[in-house]
Amino acid sequence: MHHDDVTAEIPPELSNSLLRFLEYSIDHILAHQDAERYFAALDGIVQRSGIDQWFDARMPFWMLARSIWNQVPLPSRHFQHNPLPAPKRNDTCPCGSGKKFKRCCQPFENEHTQDLEETLPVVQLAVERFTKPQRQAAAKSAPAEVRLALAASELEAKHPGKARTLLLALLKKSGLSTPLQADAVQLLGNAYTELGHLDAGKKKMKALIPSLKPEAVFQARCWLTSRCLDDGRPQEALAHVLDAESTDPDNLIAGILKTLCLRELGADAQAQRTAQEWLPVAHEIGDREAIELLEEQASLATLEDVVAHDANCDLAPDEDSAPPSDEAYAIFGAPDEVLRALVAQLKEALKQPLYPLHFDPGPPAADDSGTQWVLILPEPVEQAQAAFYRAGQAQSVLDVELIRQHPALLQSPDFLEQLDAFSGASSNRLQAQFTELLYEQQDRLLSHILDALPPGGQLPWAWLEHRPVLRLMMQAAMAQEDPSEEIATLSELLALCPNDNLGARAPLVNALLRAEHDAEALAICERYPDDALAETRYGHVLALVRLSRLHDAERALASAYKALPKVLNYLIASKRKMPRLNPYGVTIGGADQAWYYREEMRDAFLATPGMLSWMASIKKRLR
Repeated sequence: MHHDDVTAEIPPELSNSLLRFLEYSIDHILAHQDAERYFAALDGIVQRSGIDQWFDARMPFWMLARSIWNQVPLPSRHFQHNPLPAPKRNDTCPCGSGKKFKRCCQPFENEHTQDLEETLPVVQLAVERFTKPQRQAAAKSAPAEVRLALAASELEAKHPGKARTLLLALLKKSGLSTPLQADAVQLLGNAYTELGHLDAGKKKMKALIPSLKPEAVFQARCWLTSRCLDDGRPQEALAHVLDAESTDPDNLIAGILKTLCLRELGADAQAQRTAQEWLPVAHEIGDREAIELLEEQASLATLEDVVAHDANCDLAPDEDSAPPSDEAYAIFGAPDEVLRALVAQLKEALKQPLYPLHFDPGPPAADDSGTQWVLILPEPVEQAQAAFYRAGQAQSVLDVELIRQHPALLQSPDFLEQLDAFSGASSNRLQAQFTELLYEQQDRLLSHILDALPPGGQLPWAWLEHRPVLRLMMQAAMAQEDPSEEIATLSELLALCPNDNLGARAPLVNALLRAEHDAEALAICERYPDDALAETRYGHVLALVRLSRLHDAERALASAYKALPKVLNYLIASKRKMPRLNPYGVTIGGADQAWYYREEMRDAFLATPGMLSWMASIKKRLR
């Protein structure tokens, strides 16, 4: 049976026999991790699987078995392979006939099994059969290929949180092969999508791009494109897909996404032409779904004003026309030109001293925890913001001429936050430079503002001037790779805005518990006794147990269970199927909230011996 025959028309019965042979082989190898013992048991494995019914008596099953053995990651060897060398022509044939290899099985090697080696899903099936301790060990020390398969297995088992953790650790490693890195990025996007943590996913993808190879950059850009389309931001989506297209101009996925972006932007004529250009590629590949989608897009009518436009005209705006909008920048490929000008403006802004600013006293905090202050922006910044908003919705944040006329815009937290929508490093050096300079100016301005705040001062959410500052701080915290820096930034944010309108307490409590700062986590949880967040309700319980305050922990669990019973049910269950998730948010008290918390923190509960069984026993009494 040659590989071409396998992939062309393989009967389902034969496919089942091959799968059973593969599974029985992997089970035996993982159970004993001994090559001689495996090959001694080979005849029995062949008969049990029924694979011998499909081949003649000359079929050298040992060749297929050797291929499987060579690919199984062995736990006893730190999940490395222990490959057996191929027999040489004059060696005794491994089949046991006593003949030389060249006069026995070698003539059948290419004819039967050699090409199967690259198509057998050995590593994935092996990972699915690891014991729990083996999976935990593999997550820390296995080769990249095995860890990637482990992440795919967790994703398949509806554990996207575990998959995300594995993939982020894997992508930090240098020296990943191009295919593995691209697959890891694609799986990471799937994990963030299933978790529903789309904002965090977008931030992480943008941060990863500078370190990725072109194939992985393509995967990241395509995921970002899809998310921006889902969010109703087609101009930003098109900017991502144009970068993806520059990375891999012949990839059908980029052509499909570009068509959808143009259609969402109302550029129907361009969308139609793009679909027509990519339709032959879809036919050549034979992708039926892509063919149907592109045929539909290629036949859709265009808007009247676009139809009236000459198809061969220059699509660039006339000199006398209104300044191009953000959508026009994305459609007509101007982002690089605009970014080049913005880079120059940001470089100049970083050289200039920041305008002095101050805070006026506001009303006292309701809980007397500190003095509230009101940020008073410098007059040049106020004037620049007024000029920007004077034009209303027609004003583009990428209007470089306006920034030249009002450079103080680059000292406005509000403007810098809006400009952040166009950040995101890529294989494009200019885009990466723009993002780096923008983040540097944001960090510089944030430090400047916080340095001016009197000690112990707070920034209440009620003042609109404070919101961009607080959101930029939250954004910076969630992008931190170092847990200690994440904790420090979130703690500072919570001190500035104790009402916590941004929800910083949830990731902060989780981060503190992961770092085993249980007393600090407990203090935050106790500040919000009537909270509807699973992080503070159940983080309160975990912190108390770790601090050996079991009586208090039992009362905290009773309170948490009364408020959010589904969270406890999901935490203590050994397995739980992912519920239907709300794409627009989280339902307080719902199964989606319970699922997200389980995915994020169940490992922390498991790391505390007896925690889940204790919670289960308390639940029985509560019921």
